[in-house]
Amino acid sequence: MTKEQLNDALGYFIVEIKKQDGSEYKGQTLYELISAIQYHLRLNGVIVHFLEDNEFIGMRNVLDAKMKELSRRGIGLDKKRADIISVENEDILWKKGILGSDTPKQLLDTIFYLIGLNFALRAGKEHRNLRYGQNSQLSLHTSESGDQYLQYTEDVSKTNQGGLKHQKHKKKVVRAYENLDIPERCIVRLYEKYIRLRPKTCACDAFYLQPAKLNSKEHWYNSIPVGVHTLQNLVKNMCLRGGMTGNFTNHSLRATAATRLYNAGVDEQLIAETTGHSSDAIRVYKRTSNAQLQDVSDIIQNKRKKCKQENIPKSGIQEPSSRELSIENEHFKFNLKF
Repeated sequence: MTKEQLNDALGYFIVEIKKQDGSEYKGQTLYELISAIQYHLRLNGVIVHFLEDNEFIGMRNVLDAKMKELSRRGIGLDKKRADIISVENEDILWKKGILGSDTPKQLLDTIFYLIGLNFALRAGKEHRNLRYGQNSQLSLHTSESGDQYLQYTEDVSKTNQGGLKHQKHKKKVVRAYENLDIPERCIVRLYEKYIRLRPKTCACDAFYLQPAKLNSKEHWYNSIPVGVHTLQNLVKNMCLRGGMTGNFTNHSLRATAATRLYNAGVDEQLIAETTGHSSDAIRVYKRTSNAQLQDVSDIIQNKRKKCKQENIPKSGIQEPSSRELSIENEHFKFNLKF
């Protein structure tokens, strides 16, 4: 098949392909299918660049038109994202005993939750790849001021796979300091308890271990890793038990960490260092709250102007008239008329 024939065939493919029930695929799915075909051809020695080669401009025009048509029809616009976990919902998880340290299952869930949140781990491999022992990514430290903290040091991730092109990539290193205000929610304290209750001799270096059915005061976990499927659904199941509705997944912890930092006004560079992003991709995790959306609407409608002016605290800088500026503090008073 020539490139011209392949160009025509792909154009027909984009127009004709449907799901088994006859419904349309999303535009993004069509794009991914074309990329998958290109990848398959390359694996078989056929080097093509569907999105760049001039021979495939016809296919690109068809794909572009199809994606725009699907968007106009509202197909694929509802991109499903993991919901963030509000501070209020997190409190519910603690108060209902879903998070805590009284039972092996409860402690396991809590350690998973706190590690995912504090270190903004990706939902998949970064949790499954956590190790215990000499080569663990987690380690306890004490600062010069005497504060304890748990440190996560990245070894392999989506943006740092350890190959030649990642040799200059800065490893993600994040600290989670002890919570002296609420010690029962302290990640350092709970980490120490979890480690203490693992088997003293364990051939398995997986960090997350299955709770033991027959446990003792010194032994809460078996030398068996938690299953992949169980890990994948931990946050979802915790939120369901807490009565929360929404799309809550393990990825919610990462999104929640980024959103809380954004809302607190933390610099984007520091947020990226915490989440491990290598570019402006961090902004995809920024979530807009309902209060912020209402503020936007109220500002546009000028609904809160009077209220906000009344709530502005008085300071040394007084509101000037149109022809006078007055600045005053404890040392001087300055009036400028113009």
